[in-house]
Amino acid sequence: MNRFFGNIFLATLLMPASSTAYAGSQMGIQGLNDLLIEKGVITREEVEAQAKKNPLTVSGYIQVQGMIMDENHEFGYDSASLRYENGFQIRRAKINVSGSPYENITYRLAVNLTKVPKLDDAYIKYDRLPYLAARIGQFKVPFSLEMITVDHEILSIERSEVVNQIAPDRDMGIMFSGDLVHEILSYNIGLFNGRRADDLHAYKVGSYADSAQNKYNDNDLFLMAGRFVVKLAEWVSVGVNALTSKDGHDDPTQTRWPVDRNAYGVDLQLKPPRLGCTLQGEYLRQEADGIITRNVVTTSDGFYVQLGRFFIPDHVEGVIKYEEYDADKDVVDRDNIVWTTVGLNFYLHGHDAKFMTNYTLKDEKQSSYPNNSFLAQLQLRF
Repeated sequence: MNRFFGNIFLATLLMPASSTAYAGSQMGIQGLNDLLIEKGVITREEVEAQAKKNPLTVSGYIQVQGMIMDENHEFGYDSASLRYENGFQIRRAKINVSGSPYENITYRLAVNLTKVPKLDDAYIKYDRLPYLAARIGQFKVPFSLEMITVDHEILSIERSEVVNQIAPDRDMGIMFSGDLVHEILSYNIGLFNGRRADDLHAYKVGSYADSAQNKYNDNDLFLMAGRFVVKLAEWVSVGVNALTSKDGHDDPTQTRWPVDRNAYGVDLQLKPPRLGCTLQGEYLRQEADGIITRNVVTTSDGFYVQLGRFFIPDHVEGVIKYEEYDADKDVVDRDNIVWTTVGLNFYLHGHDAKFMTNYTLKDEKQSSYPNNSFLAQLQLRF
């Protein structure tokens, strides 16, 4: 254990030191715009108007991660027996192309180059009216606050397990959105292909993340999803989400069958400006008929609560997150997880250049081996 924490200390010292010199010469376009807005040189409306005149903008970001897993050799466990091994990985390497070649029409293409190149986003949006915009193509399903938050702006390095397991990620479809009542109420309602996940097991009961990405619909029916957000104050928002879908169809071998699933969620986000913190919580629940056994309903649910607080304004932020996920509420304790994460975020140039560290204490009922983990991530946007 001493060696484990020694490695954490060394990694924490070296990674921001090496990144600062490199990031010091970098200033992304978004970061420059944010700085000009903060200084009062331009307004956000002027930035958005200028962006719409630009037919082509190329941007992207890289996230490099290093992980150290707690291993207890006294009980015969080592890296080979764990789900992950210690080391480094390119978590994401994305190239985005966007623009507005015509008035009120925008587009976006995003490709993730990690391992095998994969198309993330590809859509066209028409937004002439503030209360009614249409988007068609592939993009994130409007479900779960943490899932629809962009990868480079979430408070923790990885999303919560309940979000990864229940919330859909990207899918192909059409969505309508807009702001109502002087932007107090916003909505997103969409119709998507929906698709049963190809690989399911006990721990990931209910998981559909990425199952429909870049794939044809697996039947003639669609997934319907909606998200509504009420802005109670400038720094307080409450969101509700819901989805329903029937995935798959009968096959002659009877090894697969249709799955009916319904899910919903609620979330709360507080960003009091005087306190310099962000408090966020979310609860998700899914009921899936046939996801494990035909004509048997499996219920999965969970929640997370997280707090981010700046110790040095705009530069050093402390984060603490508590989360629970139960993959099958009818099976006592078998699939329960309870994770607690503490971390520090170092903003070298806002979200454009950021170094993050997380240490996660993991209590998993199905796992008898120690697998607490330390994760560090360096992020650069351009």
